Amino acid sequence: MNRIKIVLSVIIIIIAATFTEAQTPDKKGGQESHGNMHKPPQFDKGMKGGFEGHFKMIREKLHLTDQQVSKIEALRTDHMKKMVDLKADLKKDMIDLKSIREKDNFTRADIIGGVEKANKSRNDIALAKANHLMDLWELLTPEQQKLVKDNPQWLMEGRHRMMHRRMDGKKPPMMHKKGNDQ
Repeated sequence: MNRIKIVLSVIIIIIAATFTEAQTPDKKGGQESHGNMHKPPQFDKGMKGGFEGHFKMIREKLHLTDQQVSKIEALRTDHMKKMVDLKADLKKDMIDLKSIREKDNFTRADIIGGVEKANKSRNDIALAKANHLMDLWELLTPEQQKLVKDNPQWLMEGRHRMMHRRMDGKKPPMMHKKGNDQ
């Protein structure tokens, strides 16, 4: 009887050790390592330097002056601060809308008002992005603007690189909308 208990104990320990070993992250940081999956990719230095690497590439390709570089950095800092506030407002609006929906007695006007408030916040974010891009555009010389027109992905701050590579600079295909004549 003691022998069976010992054998079963050893088997349980081996199985437990196998599960814990399977769940420990790879400390080497290699291809199979997941690292911090919740870390935003723009701060991951393994992605060709993040924004800094992207900005360095743009600086070289557009031959930006030191004055242009300092203005762009100031614009970017201001834009990022403004976006934090705008996105926080949108999140607050979404929380308000959710709390309206969770009430026992909400009206159509309550819901529509909440949706309109959230949409206004989304609109403010879109306008801030457009204004930021125009501020950057106006800093460039006509020659630099032509280069950016030929390579629009440069102003995307490194986002969606793979799509641009895959699409070879072409616009992505439009999704087909089905009409009411199904």
